[in-house]
Amino acid sequence: MRVTLSRRQFVKRSGWLAGGAVAAALVGCTEDKRPDRQQVQPTQTAEQQVPNAQSVQPQTQQQVATQRQRPDPEPAEQVEQGGETNSALQQAGVEQPASQTQQQRRARPQPARPESPAERRLLVPDVVQDGHELQDPAFEPISGARVEYGDIDGAGYRIEMPEQWNGDLVLWAHGFRGLDEEGTGFSRRLTFDDIPARDVIIGQGYGWATSTYRVNGYVPGVGVDDLLRVKDRVAELARPPLRTYIAGGSMGGATAQLMAQEFPGEIAAALAFCPAMGNVWVVDYIAAWQALAHWLIGEPPSRLDVDGMLEWAEALGTSHGSGLSLTPLGEQFAALIKTFTGGERWGFDEGLRQQWDIAFSLGVTIWPDVVASGSPAPGEVIPVSRELPPADTREHIYSADPVAGIDVQRLNEEVIRFGSDPDRRHDPGVGIPTGELRAPMLALKTTGDLFTPIHLDRDYQRMLQESGWERNLVVQTVRRAGHCTFSEREALAGFTAIVSWLSFGFAPAGDDLQGDLSLVGTRFTDPFDEDDPLRPES
Repeated sequence: MRVTLSRRQFVKRSGWLAGGAVAAALVGCTEDKRPDRQQVQPTQTAEQQVPNAQSVQPQTQQQVATQRQRPDPEPAEQVEQGGETNSALQQAGVEQPASQTQQQRRARPQPARPESPAERRLLVPDVVQDGHELQDPAFEPISGARVEYGDIDGAGYRIEMPEQWNGDLVLWAHGFRGLDEEGTGFSRRLTFDDIPARDVIIGQGYGWATSTYRVNGYVPGVGVDDLLRVKDRVAELARPPLRTYIAGGSMGGATAQLMAQEFPGEIAAALAFCPAMGNVWVVDYIAAWQALAHWLIGEPPSRLDVDGMLEWAEALGTSHGSGLSLTPLGEQFAALIKTFTGGERWGFDEGLRQQWDIAFSLGVTIWPDVVASGSPAPGEVIPVSRELPPADTREHIYSADPVAGIDVQRLNEEVIRFGSDPDRRHDPGVGIPTGELRAPMLALKTTGDLFTPIHLDRDYQRMLQESGWERNLVVQTVRRAGHCTFSEREALAGFTAIVSWLSFGFAPAGDDLQGDLSLVGTRFTDPFDEDDPLRPES
């Protein structure tokens, strides 16, 4: 008997994304109660040695004509200076960093100041809010902190500052919100994800802030705009932060990457958990998932809701608690998805099981465009609605291991394709990355993530290598199935690494994703799966 995902379960899981309670809390993928977290000792703080900008930035070099010209260096650290403070938070007890610390920071190399809020452009200027419901932004501070909350142009915000503020701010970017209760479109309820390990962040002297964003859906560009408005609010209430970090999980990781690309003057560094790297690339992947399923099944889904999508997927297989039951066509589908998402690696099979219902259910956002075009002919290009991110699969060449028995030439000729307006495709707010990562970023990715697969990180790493910005990206992989399934130690180590990167100027170790992915992740996995063949002997 088929075990399906109810609409209500899907809405919850599209936020949880198979993460597990602790890991999901660490990357902001659930609204469930956060578990207690162990306090950690402070690592190097922002008051210590300034990083060597050249150690983390692309360097201009004399190159022969046949070589790509490397971009000029961008500042590795944004040191923002504040003037007189007129702060409700300060009056309520939030102290400013010591004057000696201010002098130390001001003695360091100082890049150009960020644009003023009035000068700063919006990545997504035309946001349409239609019947959205905002969660009450009020929340209680933890011991030793003060809070501010409200809404800005319909987006809720929360700010929490320790009474002994070190001057640094962490912007938390939430993940994808999933579908509505009916399972036919994106949720209209705008909700908060408070920053993970909130007690640790406040305990180390950092302030933090977050936003619901003005709309739901896959909207990293809107997230950038709305988080920068919250940062402006912090400056109004207290003072401009000395350093601003952006951190986020899943779509929030894409938001972090986009802010590092477009607004390096606003942040010192980015930390991306399980990121949807490359902005719209993850939507290309979901579209390709649907197209491959259509080619194998031979017909589109008959119903355009969640239940209809899962019934359609039964021709390939069904996911249940004990595993994934695949038909012969489903075995071919799995082989195609494995190759598409990076090839043989630890955690793929379990990751595919966890992602199965979610990925097929997301077809409710894609198939209306296909159905509107009539019954698609082999190889037909389906135009993507302007209401959706500008997915495009026209250039992808599908492949599979020969043992899968798939005629890949016929597949590439007959599979339906999705196409978007080139102007939207190259709009940084909603489209593909530019290849310029102008602030340091650390990304953490599990090898068996099938929601934002590792091939996105691999392709982005390659893009930066080709454009000359690879020094600003470090990817650390964890050998585990699922999306955002990091242990507490792995997640907190990420923040430690990014602070140390800025404090000392030496990039943390990372993984090269351009080769065999079956061996990556041994340096950053803690703990290993019991049955992982590369698990160290105790």
